[in-house]
Amino acid sequence: MDAMAALAGATQMQSALHLLATLQLTAPLYQQHCVVNDGDSFDFVVVGAGSAGSVLANRLSEAEHVSVLLIEEGGDPPLESTFPGLFPFLAGGQVDKKFVTEDDHKTHRCHRNHVGNLTSGSMLGGSSSLNYMFYVRGDPYDYERWAIAAQDPTWSWAGVLPYFIKSERLEDPTLLFSPYAINHGTSGYLGVTREYRNDTERYLEAVRELGYDVLWDVNGDRHLGFTPQLYTIAGGVRQSTAHSYLSPVRHRRNLCILKNTKATKIVFDKHNNAVGVEVKTQSGQQLTVRANQEVVVSAGAIMSPQLLMLSGIGPAEHLKQLGIPVRCDLPVGMNYQDHVVSLILFQMEKCYSPPKPQEQNFFPFPAFTGYIALDKSQPYPDSEIVNFIIQNDSGANTLICAFNYWFNFEICQKFHEASKGRNTLLATVNKLHPKSRGRVLLRSRNPDDYPKIDAGMFSEESDLDDMAKYMEEYARMVNTSYFRSVGAEIVDLKLSPCEGLTRWSREYWRCHAQCLMNTNYHYSGTCALGSVVDSRLRVRGARRLRVVDASVMPTITGGNTNAPVIMIAEKAADFIKEENDLFRKFK
Repeated sequence: MDAMAALAGATQMQSALHLLATLQLTAPLYQQHCVVNDGDSFDFVVVGAGSAGSVLANRLSEAEHVSVLLIEEGGDPPLESTFPGLFPFLAGGQVDKKFVTEDDHKTHRCHRNHVGNLTSGSMLGGSSSLNYMFYVRGDPYDYERWAIAAQDPTWSWAGVLPYFIKSERLEDPTLLFSPYAINHGTSGYLGVTREYRNDTERYLEAVRELGYDVLWDVNGDRHLGFTPQLYTIAGGVRQSTAHSYLSPVRHRRNLCILKNTKATKIVFDKHNNAVGVEVKTQSGQQLTVRANQEVVVSAGAIMSPQLLMLSGIGPAEHLKQLGIPVRCDLPVGMNYQDHVVSLILFQMEKCYSPPKPQEQNFFPFPAFTGYIALDKSQPYPDSEIVNFIIQNDSGANTLICAFNYWFNFEICQKFHEASKGRNTLLATVNKLHPKSRGRVLLRSRNPDDYPKIDAGMFSEESDLDDMAKYMEEYARMVNTSYFRSVGAEIVDLKLSPCEGLTRWSREYWRCHAQCLMNTNYHYSGTCALGSVVDSRLRVRGARRLRVVDASVMPTITGGNTNAPVIMIAEKAADFIKEENDLFRKFK
């Protein structure tokens, strides 16, 4: 299947799945849409039912006498969200907000639309309902940085590890009966399993030959090395926070979920207390819901800053330009961070057998991940390298290239040609701690207008230079015994921006990295600890208002962000319970 055909096939598959979604086959798994009238009040109003909001709604509603309203702009996750093998077809569909970056006329030049497509979930579970399901916590170093930013040691590794453990239900016997088990939980809501296919073994032997450690797990004190991937998959089902945290408590009468409803403004009283939220329903009806105790904003690193700024909390000059009265002058929307990935495609052994049928209950291809530091004396990683082992002519390479990453068709056609009769290894390389920063700004005062996202990717030249180093380093895989034995090669994609450069030189890899760049969908930092929220996630200068999601990360974690966001929400739930008299009765 060539690049154009792969795109057409994916679009047809997506349309068929959308049609299937009209049957609402997943509705029995979730609470029905709750009927709310103008002026109705709840103890807590949580905006956004994503990775964080779903956790908060569950934990706060544990107390039967505490009422919780959860507001979600989308609806129930569709059937394809449930099956891990169908995740590629969720991007760009009806459950994707379809954010795009502003065109900076520098990055994304090898993309068909010259902008970054920022996939983001619009449904219960948010992006945990459409992500790649990687379970990664990050390195202890990440949280030491958070503790410094928050001026609070409870954000250090020792302070966050118990919440990772609390949320998790590890189901991998290999880890459970190993010394690594001490860092994992077995009774949490979030089911976690491990890559089970032995295809990874020969590749792990290759990275060992390069001098890297091979670890059973990288989610404890050691984070440098390569490991078979852990997934938020259990029982053949995606463990989104909708499935893991909301579905089990769908019969709680004190939890009300308002679906297909957009929060448009936070309401304050004269003492700067957040006392409610203005919302707009799917039918266009405008309501105000009251919060007796707190409003918690968990709409994500793009929509949380938008809601705060529409409510008068943000950079004063920007708000004044739009005629929005300034309530709190804070750097909301600044400090936007993301992991930028670039791709290397290795052509591996010849394969004459047809692709095996894909099992939709599992991640679609074997995966292993590495965390490396070029400075061998450094105790934490600089780069994450995610590796997908893809079978002969399965079409996965072409699908990812054309449909998920939106690269130019001539590039994706080379992906297709390289996959004919050969197995391939698709490696995505990223810099874990980028210096580049972007920002999220309002486009207008209209809440229906998506904000402007100046992603700032590679705005610091050193990030691009480092990416070239990481790619040059990983390209050494072709010199290992296994790769030489099968005649492996790095696929020369003959990228037009890189014509005239010496192939595989540092200068070439720099050009390659910029051409084959893409977001890793880890948007964060826009309501950061220490500058926008305090160490208890309360918005500075306001009262009874918190932000709980990836936007509070002062610096992005050294890996995928879903598990850390769930941890943040678990920790925030305890903050709220500790500070609120309502929960003392529950104890």
